[in-house]
Amino acid sequence: MSMSVLKTQIKNKNIGNLYFFTGPEQFLVKYYVDEIVKILLPPETMPLNYSVLEGKVTLQQIENEISVFPAFSQRRIVVVKESNVFKLGEKEKTFNEFFLSLPDYICLIFIQSESDKRTSLYKSLKNHAVLVECGWQKAGALTKWVIKVFASYNKQISERDAAFLVNLLDPDMTFMALEIEKIASYMGTKVQVTPNIINDMVTKSTKAIIFDLTDAMSQRRIAEALRIMDELIQSREPIPLIVAMIGRQLIILAKTKRLQEKKVPQANMAKLVGVSPYYIDKTRRQAANFSMDALNRLINKCAEMDLAIKTGRIDGRLAMELLLMDMN
Repeated sequence: MSMSVLKTQIKNKNIGNLYFFTGPEQFLVKYYVDEIVKILLPPETMPLNYSVLEGKVTLQQIENEISVFPAFSQRRIVVVKESNVFKLGEKEKTFNEFFLSLPDYICLIFIQSESDKRTSLYKSLKNHAVLVECGWQKAGALTKWVIKVFASYNKQISERDAAFLVNLLDPDMTFMALEIEKIASYMGTKVQVTPNIINDMVTKSTKAIIFDLTDAMSQRRIAEALRIMDELIQSREPIPLIVAMIGRQLIILAKTKRLQEKKVPQANMAKLVGVSPYYIDKTRRQAANFSMDALNRLINKCAEMDLAIKTGRIDGRLAMELLLMDMN
C-alpha cells in the first residue's frame, strides 16, 4: 500500500506523525518501526520519549500519551499495538478529528496484525496515516534476503541453495532468521552453506514434508511414505490439515501435467502453478508418475477422506493409510 512512501521517508529521514502497520509479517513491522525510532530518537532519550500501549486501550489513554511533551528530543513516539481500540465503536468522525489534531512532535504508530477494514478506525487511518501492509513475502524476495542475512554472518550461499532453504520453511522471516542463525553457528569457521548442511540443520515446514510425502508416493516408495506420514502425525499436525495439504499438492501436480501437455516452458510453468522454480523440475517428475485420471481420482479421494474424518466415520490415521495405499 504505502510501503514505497515509508521507504522514501526513511531514506530522506523525513518521518511523519501517523503510521498504521498491518499484516502477518511481524519481522518487517519490527524492522520498519525500529528504523523510525532510530531516526527520531537518540538512544539516551528513548526511555523518556517512547511509549507502548497494548491490549485493552481507550482513546483517552492514547490522548494522554500524545499530550506528553518530548524530553530532550524534538519528537516523541507512541505505539498502539495489537489493541482493542479498533473495536471501541467510536465514529469515524471522532477519529478523523483526533488525527487532524495530532501535535507536530508526535509520531503515533498503530500495529495490528489482523484488522477489520469495516471499522471506523481503519477507515480513518486509511485516509490519514501512512498505511503499510506487511504480508508474507514472495519466494524470490525471500531468497535474496536469505543471501544477505547469511552474508551478515560472513557465510556464502548460492541463489539455488537459498531458494532450496526458503522452500523448506514457512515464509515467516522471524523463524527463517532463527534457522539461518542456527546454521551459521553450526558451521563454525566454514564459509560455504551447502544443501547437506541445510538438510542436517533445518526444521522443515509441513509444506516441505508434504512435498517429500507425495514424492515418495509418486515413486511408489510405500515404506518411506509411511515413515513420512508417521513424522507428520507425531508432529501433532491435525490430520484433516495433512489430508488437505496432500490434496493441494495433487492439484498442483494436475495443473503441472496439463501445462506439460500444452508444452508450456518450464520457467513459465513455475509461475502458473505457483511453486518455486527450484521445485518445478521435481514437480514435473512427480506429475509424470501419475495419469490425469489417477490424479483426479486421488483429489476426489482426499475430499472424501477429509469429510469422513471430520464427521467421525473413519479414524484419521486409518484414513491416511488407506489414502497412501490407494495412491500406490
